[in-house]
Amino acid sequence: MGWAEKRIEEYRRGKKATWLERRTLEHANPVNCAAHIIASVIGIYGLWMRDWTWIIVCIVVALIGHLYVWLKK
Repeated sequence: MGWAEKRIEEYRRGKKATWLERRTLEHANPVNCAAHIIASVIGIYGLWMRDWTWIIVCIVVALIGHLYVWLKK
């Protein structure tokens, strides 16, 4: 059992998470992590090609990862 799972169990028992811990646990979600990795690759490509379309797609993919976590709750 990793750090995230231990903390989640503590939160289920009533412990309150700090703001930073909530952000960390959001990024521990595999879907959000994968979305951010894909967004990073798209963002690097967009910067390399100097194309704003890819940079905007990068931001949208990253937001989709965050929205998945936020709406999953």
